[in-house]
Amino acid sequence: MNVIGLDRIDAGMFESVGGKAAGLGEMIASGERVPPGFCLTVEAHASGTVPADDLAAAYERLGGGPVAVRSSATAEDLPDASFAGQQDTVLDVRGADALVEAVRRCWASLDSERAVAYREAAGVDRADTRMAVVVQRMVDATVAGVLFTADPLTGGRSRMVVDAARGPGTAVVDGSVTPDHHVLVDGEPAAVIEGGCLTAARLEELRAAGRRLGEHFGSPQDVEWAYDADGVLWLLQSRPITTLFPLPPDAGKPGPRVYLEAGHMQGMLRPFTPMGMDCMTRVWARWCSFHGIDTDPRAGTSALTPIGGRLYLDLTDVMRSAPVRGLLPRAMEIYGPRVRRSIEYLLEDPRFPPRPGPPFALGPALRSVRGSCRPPWRTSPRRSPVRTRPGPG
Repeated sequence: MNVIGLDRIDAGMFESVGGKAAGLGEMIASGERVPPGFCLTVEAHASGTVPADDLAAAYERLGGGPVAVRSSATAEDLPDASFAGQQDTVLDVRGADALVEAVRRCWASLDSERAVAYREAAGVDRADTRMAVVVQRMVDATVAGVLFTADPLTGGRSRMVVDAARGPGTAVVDGSVTPDHHVLVDGEPAAVIEGGCLTAARLEELRAAGRRLGEHFGSPQDVEWAYDADGVLWLLQSRPITTLFPLPPDAGKPGPRVYLEAGHMQGMLRPFTPMGMDCMTRVWARWCSFHGIDTDPRAGTSALTPIGGRLYLDLTDVMRSAPVRGLLPRAMEIYGPRVRRSIEYLLEDPRFPPRPGPPFALGPALRSVRGSCRPPWRTSPRRSPVRTRPGPG
């Protein structure tokens, strides 16, 4: 099959339609408003010949008129490699002949200098990459832009970021204009920019769409959108944000939590290798066991937690412990003044109120210390019949 409608595509067809088309098909199936269109599958790309008759028939069924022609490679819009902007998009294509040329341009962009460099950097093999092409009806946008369902700079999952400008969204994506910049914080109303291109109602509509897409795809999303002349919101694309640092594993403890990167204390300024991480977590588990602290760091439930190939110390219980929290700022001086100021700031945060008691159970720790202080004959499995005493001198 060379051509398939977007409304008939789901995530299971990824290998045939590529990342962009699979995402659009999922969005349509979940009830989102997506411009209608179709996909020219990778089978056509494998033959190297544009099926002009199939394209013309699908274009006629779509109603003709201006369309957007976009690449949808099998290495595109992945959780760890977005390929954003690496392959070509051709806008406002009109007529069957122009559509064929636009498809050829998308195919050729798979081997452009920038696409090759991106694949090499991402470790993607060209032999494993095939190109499908998405054709969608153009939206006559009066306002358009991008929505990040997590803050791409800080990684904060409680903030969304919207960049918007009047006209088509290409100006926002390619950086040719300075867009209106909005930060939508969970639990706070959207702040409108005076003279800006988005109303509070539209910002809230975008926030709601971002929440739906994040929940549907199960990860923070980079969303392209547009409002047409009738004020209707169209979602043009949704793909994972690939630049976010991963969240800590769920330790089943009450949040929020505070983590401090601790690997550099061991001289590790780069991520650990899998073997190095396993060795460090085993050493930490034994130390924790000796001191009566939770001893399963590999399950993400310890004070020391592997995150993104690095080791992080969970300071939350220490920060909430009234007897010791006051010692933290001075202890952080080894990391520099900025880290100390950050800890001092968080100690004033009402989400980390002081609580009585130490940050870990004293009973197991005291028992382990008492056991380590026993005389040698008390720790041996059998009592020796001979006791030695130090001689004179």
